[in-house]
Amino acid sequence: MQILLDGLISGVTTALLATAFALVYLSTRAFHIALAGIYSLVPFMAWTLEDRGVHPLLAGAAAILSGVLVSAASEAFNYGPLERRGGSPTAHLVTSLGIYIMLVAATAIVWGSEAQSLRVGVDRVFRLGIIRITEGQVQALVAGSVLLLALFIALERTRLGLQLRALADNPREFVLRGHDRTRVRMIAFLVSGLLASVAALLVARDVGFSATSGLPALLVAIVAVIVGGRSSFLGPVVGAIIVMILRAEVTWMLAARWQDAATFVLLAIVLYVRPMGLVGVRSRLEEPS
Repeated sequence: MQILLDGLISGVTTALLATAFALVYLSTRAFHIALAGIYSLVPFMAWTLEDRGVHPLLAGAAAILSGVLVSAASEAFNYGPLERRGGSPTAHLVTSLGIYIMLVAATAIVWGSEAQSLRVGVDRVFRLGIIRITEGQVQALVAGSVLLLALFIALERTRLGLQLRALADNPREFVLRGHDRTRVRMIAFLVSGLLASVAALLVARDVGFSATSGLPALLVAIVAVIVGGRSSFLGPVVGAIIVMILRAEVTWMLAARWQDAATFVLLAIVLYVRPMGLVGVRSRLEEPS
């Protein structure tokens, strides 16, 4: 039961990062690898502000804002111009990787490569029978769940959510009907930066952070997107919870060094048995745009 709970909590924070990646991918078909750099940068921003006496809530809000702005700048100065010039998916991937490298290098230069933590002192532990849950885990579970729920309500109940889903389903038809694709793309990047920044802070308060923690976290999130299903916004959440429960079980039964092997074995099985993902749907073949 304890292992399932730990995996579920890790799954919620991973689901935030996976949804952040999927939101941009479905809307633009771009691999937003720069999210890994944002994931590394944001906790250091919050840590610096808290160290200078800023209230933790204000420091967290400012750090999240910085992550949102970096994500938006990636669209404004990289993905958007490349899209308008007919850049290939490979060009998007390489330039996004370049943004990630620059962000991580800048983070390491300014703050160093040592691991840090936003938590001061020993975290409080709550006991529910045989289950133990820390205060950081409670914050991650509650905040992550609320944010994901708010996102899905917005996607289902608001005009903007309908536009995001329409852009993800059929970009050509979306433009032909007179919608502003540039504006909706930018909103996708803004929301993506928000989700990734919140995920980074929640994990940083629970287990710590470093300048190189972003890419491993994003790779696991991408696996979760593929396992859950690339064609929907629900797939990344389902995939993240399954992947992180599996990783928790493997750590408990074997050792932490087997986590990545088990993760990619699961990925291979899902791709062989159900290529569209666990909750994905088959899409019809269409002429490339």
